[in-house]
Amino acid sequence: MVRKSLFIVLSAVVVLSVSVVGWAQDVWKWNEFNADYERFYYESVTYTSSWDWELGEEVEIEVKTGQLLELRKVDDEYTEVTQGHTVLTPTAELKDQLSFLGGFFSLSSAFSSSMWISESMMLGMFAQDLELEVGNTMQLFDGSRIRVLDEVTVAGIKGYLVRRFRRETDEEGNRVDILTSEWVIAPNVGWPLDVKIYQEDKLVYQMTLKEYERR
Repeated sequence: MVRKSLFIVLSAVVVLSVSVVGWAQDVWKWNEFNADYERFYYESVTYTSSWDWELGEEVEIEVKTGQLLELRKVDDEYTEVTQGHTVLTPTAELKDQLSFLGGFFSLSSAFSSSMWISESMMLGMFAQDLELEVGNTMQLFDGSRIRVLDEVTVAGIKGYLVRRFRRETDEEGNRVDILTSEWVIAPNVGWPLDVKIYQEDKLVYQMTLKEYERR
């Protein structure tokens, strides 16, 4: 009788342990880099518009930028960080854009980077509380919401498509969702795999991971 009771208790413990593992969900650890070496290479596109006096109309302008982030652990206290930008620049403007002391400075790349960084910081504040499971939704302190939509793969890495939106009331008094950004994030990768920033439902910036190395 005692042996039978003990068997039942052990069986219950095993079932409970399996259930707990099943309940565990992935979360995004924003800005955490735990590998000895990681290398990210992104292609970014900033979408703007400008008036073309020759055509007499407004034209769309795309500015493409390459962005590199490389992290190499030196020891338990220090990590070597390498960052860089690749921008297509008219040769005639090199004298104005290049400086031996300051390196290369691009207003467009600096502006576009700040856009996704500010958005990611907002999302990153709540990343630990967002369970990465398709269908999950969470409301942020500013009233906006984030929702896990699907599982996708970028640069060979499996991630989750997350959409952030805010709710407004239209002229007819209906509540509508205004899309602000879309993300593809992976639980074990500290930076997003893909980012899309919207303003007034118009895509203004996209940053996509093209190359990733980890060891």
